Amino acid sequence: MASPAAPGPGADDSGRRRPRLAASLQINPRPSPWRPSGSLGQDPWEPAVAAGAENDKGGGQPQASAAGDGPAGDVPAAAGQLGLQLRDPPRGQAVAMLAQYAASLGVSLMFREDQTADPCFPFSMCAELDGLLCPTGNASSKPEARQQAVAAVSTLHYIRSQLGSLEGQRTGGQALVSMATHPISLPESSETPSKPPLAPLSVENILTHEQRCAAVVSAGFDRLVDKTSPYRACKGTVAAVILEREVPGAKGHAKEIYELVALGTGSSSCAGWLEFSGRQLHDCHGLVVARRALLRFLFRQLLLVTQGGAKGKERSVLAPQPGPGPPFALKPRIFLHLYVSNTPTGAAHDIYLPPSTEGSLLHSPPSRLQAHVRGELKPVCYVAPSLRDTHVGCLSTSDKLARWAVLGLGGGLLAHFLPPLYATSLVLADPCHDPPTLSRAIHTRPSLDRVLGPCLPPPYARTTLHLFAGPPVAPLDPIPNTCHSLSLNWSLGDTDVEVVDVATGRVKADAGLGPPSRLCKAAFLRAFRQVAGVLGKSRLLALKTYEAAKAGPYQDARRQLSLLLDQQGLGAWSSKPLVGKFRG
Repeated sequence: MASPAAPGPGADDSGRRRPRLAASLQINPRPSPWRPSGSLGQDPWEPAVAAGAENDKGGGQPQASAAGDGPAGDVPAAAGQLGLQLRDPPRGQAVAMLAQYAASLGVSLMFREDQTADPCFPFSMCAELDGLLCPTGNASSKPEARQQAVAAVSTLHYIRSQLGSLEGQRTGGQALVSMATHPISLPESSETPSKPPLAPLSVENILTHEQRCAAVVSAGFDRLVDKTSPYRACKGTVAAVILEREVPGAKGHAKEIYELVALGTGSSSCAGWLEFSGRQLHDCHGLVVARRALLRFLFRQLLLVTQGGAKGKERSVLAPQPGPGPPFALKPRIFLHLYVSNTPTGAAHDIYLPPSTEGSLLHSPPSRLQAHVRGELKPVCYVAPSLRDTHVGCLSTSDKLARWAVLGLGGGLLAHFLPPLYATSLVLADPCHDPPTLSRAIHTRPSLDRVLGPCLPPPYARTTLHLFAGPPVAPLDPIPNTCHSLSLNWSLGDTDVEVVDVATGRVKADAGLGPPSRLCKAAFLRAFRQVAGVLGKSRLLALKTYEAAKAGPYQDARRQLSLLLDQQGLGAWSSKPLVGKFRG
């Protein structure tokens, strides 16, 4: 498993800036242990809707976030529903945090002093909360005895119990937000030694990074798909992209806002004949769909920053970037995290004995590229050319993760406007997986050692994903899976989920062939042309086909990556140029 230690500052030998580790991963510096209805068929592309615009108009835009100043009440509620084990506050700050929390809830807090018969620990103290006496703490000094009293199990349970029931969750969430915004200062005492500035008690002090990601995903899905929906079972395959913003908090402490920006579900891919109109969604696995929903969100953000005026520039996650490169980039202190419910198909799913040498790793069967063709997953070398050229074929999710770790999440169309966008972490909620296998599948294929061949052109280089074992969001009770042939997608700014029939790769319809999905290639080509028109990029507007629009440094790097995979015996998966010859 990749260690979540912060990468050092500076740039690597390719001149590419190393991505800074998100603040959320600094909160949890050690790797966590790996433990075994809506309207459908809407306009496929709605670029005029700005992220969060519905909220300003009272439109009830579905959102989920975890923040000191956002709708954090959703996260404590989701945390309670998921049964997350909350983290103890820092022991050195427990007294002040308890005082803050008691004051925010309007309950009385007293410390009662007693004497013990133990000469080694002559001081004894217990906390009294609204008349409730908690277990005593014994120590050699009064301040330490007070710390021990606060750290007593019953007292910490009192804090946690505010997140245990629905009413407690709502009250606790508001109190956490209140204290993060308006911290209560503790009276100075001669018995209290000087301490560093107090970190405000907030959601990020109690939930770990992987727990916050799971809570945000669960809360977002529940807002979009209620318990009576026939698509409720799709939660078992949910995957998502979470955007994290690091913002200044109280007393100079940074806090993090987690926001769900893209969501997808699904566990299969289209098994039919190829279409050449760009209106068929091929791969409907949850993580792949969530990544395509992220592309839709980013196209919308480009229109927001270019057409939204001063307010749009402020609210967009993108900012203009001077210089000869792409015109926009993610704003500083913004990070992307992936959440996936099931082990990615392909190499990460195949558990074999560790190879004896590094050389045998790359050529072992589980490391080779695999593809979904006609409902089967098989090594690409076993896919007959007649099938590859006539039927829908999709590389496994493990292979796509390995590609995204090198080329980024943006793809060929967005590469004209944005530099490579790399995810910072991956939270995997499947307890039945092998961590070393997952890490090898993502980070070692192909080898980018210069001795074995030429490296990729800058700014493309492999970026290490910080891997976490996260809690699942699906209900513990088994639910009949009535959604195996369906895939849901949503991105921030959409009013509802879109339901795709995997068999046809189009929006589900009661009769006949449904309309194209808003995530299909043709929809993205229209979005690409709209952004190019707004920016006055006549050269890009002159590109007539989807394949031509994707041409550029990204495609060059992708071809080089494919060449390295083939040279190292991992298999070749050639692109299908005829699929991209459509004009929109």
